[in-house]
Amino acid sequence: MSDPILLTFTVMKNEGPFILEWVAWQRLMGVDQIVVLSNDCDDGTAEILNQLDRTGILTHLPNPMALAPDGSAMRRQAHNTAIAFGKRMRAWQDADYVFLTDVDEFPCLRDGDASLKTLLKRLDYPDVLTMAETLFGIGDVVEYEDKPVAAQFTKSASLTPGKWRSRRGFKSITRTHPRLAIRNHRPIAKPEVARDLRWLDGSGRDFPVELRHVHQKGTDARGMFDLITLNHYTLRSLESFLVKHARGDAVAEGRIDETYFRRRNQVFSNNTEMLPQIPRLEEELDQLMRDPALVDLHQQAVDAHKAKIAALKKGPLFNDLMRLAGLAPANA
Repeated sequence: MSDPILLTFTVMKNEGPFILEWVAWQRLMGVDQIVVLSNDCDDGTAEILNQLDRTGILTHLPNPMALAPDGSAMRRQAHNTAIAFGKRMRAWQDADYVFLTDVDEFPCLRDGDASLKTLLKRLDYPDVLTMAETLFGIGDVVEYEDKPVAAQFTKSASLTPGKWRSRRGFKSITRTHPRLAIRNHRPIAKPEVARDLRWLDGSGRDFPVELRHVHQKGTDARGMFDLITLNHYTLRSLESFLVKHARGDAVAEGRIDETYFRRRNQVFSNNTEMLPQIPRLEEELDQLMRDPALVDLHQQAVDAHKAKIAALKKGPLFNDLMRLAGLAPANA
């Protein structure tokens, strides 16, 4: 395969302050096309995405869930609705590979590859490349700052886990082929074709055959991180998590709560693998910020995020999270 087309597809709601960094990283990773569907945004997300669409950097459309009746499955499952629609888009159908990901997820190449496409080439263009996630906790970052997330957070789950905590979620880069039903975390293949696929993990090994035809969103990820991992900044700062909690989740209603925070606040390892890439990331951000309209829209989103934080900090959740993170005074 010569120079395949790689499409990144995602769904967003109220991610305004974080969009440009994520877009810049996708571009550094060699992604050819970015498609974003948004819904119910009130923080400037849609406006930023529209401007990026106007300048040809990505394609932005509203999530068709908005057309569905209140209470319908299409409205309750915003993510699934968006993916079902995305599969009907020409950009998706013209792509050779599709990468379903989220704005808080950053592929981290670990063995010298310059981009996702160079890794795919090195692996002789597999049908599927499934990468295990590395969750990043807040560390001691309480306050939101308008700085690259990838530079701020350096406490994560282990890249060499033992049996305890070895189960990780994953995301996949999948060839657009009728044999593969592309879903959010990984495709599903019928049992009769599953064993014949070139389906690799993040170390370039065969992905377990027994998982290829079942809806598993994670597995024992020991040994799956040699070539690539998916850095997942699911919490960001403690203040930003307040906003995420208030926004809710596009996959499962009521999922983002204190238990969600506790499970994802992984701070077991010092993880600085992204830091050497920050100068490249900032250069790409500078390119995007040459558009004065984007600069203004980004600042408006930052201001809106800070205003929401100020309002939400008046509630009890902030102090509860401080205690959960071990950052509250002993007598608090």
